[in-house]
This record gives sequence, structure tokens and C-alpha cells, in this order.
Amino acid sequence: MALTLYGLHNRPHDFALTKINAPLNECVFLLDFARPLERVRWLGVTNQWLGITLGMLVPVVHQGQENGEYVISIHRGQPYFSDIPKLWHEHYRAPRTTKSAPVDALEIVADFGRHFPVDCK
Repeated sequence: MALTLYGLHNRPHDFALTKINAPLNECVFLLDFARPLERVRWLGVTNQWLGITLGMLVPVVHQGQENGEYVISIHRGQPYFSDIPKLWHEHYRAPRTTKSAPVDALEIVADFGRHFPVDCK
């Protein structure tokens, strides 16, 4: 499933996302610029340091979490593959402005499974 990314008006450092084509009002996960973006590269073997970038592990945070724990994968050729590193370059360590009331951990797991089903395997 393709990644859908929403920019939020008046919140320059918050980007909601989903992989199920949900509308913006149903998106509860944001890009987590507090954590670094991880690249998966190939130079004879997969590694994080040298070679061609094949994919990325993108940190996400639920609006009801203080600190994010989840990552999603994006592979070369998928939508936003070239845009994600640019967003990280521009917004890394920027404070998140969109937060909701704390949410139960089980609800966060269920929301992650619903919005990113291919990343739950």
C-alpha cells in the first residue's frame, strides 16, 4: 500500500501519515522528527553506512504518545521516497505541536496495525 502524507496548516513541523488512504481526520500518526531516519543501503551486503539506499525506516509517533516507538518502511520507488530525507533535513529535532490526550498502549498498537498493516509483519 502506498504512503499518504498530509501537511497540517499552521503546524510546519507536523505531518500526518497513513498507508491505507485514510482521510486526514482519521490519521493519528505523525512523522517523528525527534528520532533519526535510518537508511537501508546495499554495497554487496545490506548496511546502514555505504552504498545505494534501497529503503528507509521512518520513525512515527502516535498523537497520544509523548515519545514514539514505531517505524515504518519505505522502499525505493514508492511515493515520498525522495521527499522523506528532505523533510528530515528540514525538520529534524523540531518540536511536535500536535498532541492529544494520552492514549492506552493497546489502542496505539491497534491504530498502528490499522494504518500500517504491511509494517506489522
